[in-house]
Amino acid sequence: MRIRVNFIRPEEVCYIGHIDLTRAVARGLRRTLLPLKFTEGFNQRVKLEMGFPLSVGIIGEDEYFDFYLSEALPEELIFEKLVESFKGILVITRIKSISYNAPALTSLNAILTHFVHGEIYSDISEDEIENLLNGIIKKEEIIVERKKKNAVKKKDIRPFLKELKLLSLNGKEAVFLLSVYFTPKGSIKIDEVKHLMLDAGIPVNLSYVVRKRTALIYKGKIVSPMDFD
Repeated sequence: MRIRVNFIRPEEVCYIGHIDLTRAVARGLRRTLLPLKFTEGFNQRVKLEMGFPLSVGIIGEDEYFDFYLSEALPEELIFEKLVESFKGILVITRIKSISYNAPALTSLNAILTHFVHGEIYSDISEDEIENLLNGIIKKEEIIVERKKKNAVKKKDIRPFLKELKLLSLNGKEAVFLLSVYFTPKGSIKIDEVKHLMLDAGIPVNLSYVVRKRTALIYKGKIVSPMDFD
């Protein structure tokens, strides 16, 4: 039995990295005392497939992982066990039994939508901000430098940027909508988006980011990870 779990990573635990989050999920699953499946080999671990990694400091409101059971159980019981086991760590919102043969979450292209909160530190109008954001979106390529080990490589991140626009400006408090593509070839980083906005002339200090929605591109359609198996 393969179970897909939809969860929230709240602010209280948003500063742990992806590897530590994976360990926390594995420990939480063990606490459920459900009949878990384990990997083979000398160092057996909980058979677990995490969804798309969240950068440190980002709150996640639509996150996922899959795990496996050695026997079928009612979904209501599994849900209750998960809620109790992850109390104070993650908020379990939904679960669903899916096919063993369904592709892994991170093997598919995804669209990840964020609300980016920041403070505008000098005078600029909404129209000016929107025009500057449109200028970023209209670029045919956006070259950044990324450090990998002892080397610096240039990468065009424009293919990963789907949408960037101003949602609201209340005094100095701004909220931006950022949608990015996550593919096996890579994605765009929040720090890179910040520098794009600053380089474009938008005077903003980013304060926090919430990933609001995870969507998959599956068989030519955009679907929720809960809507296919």
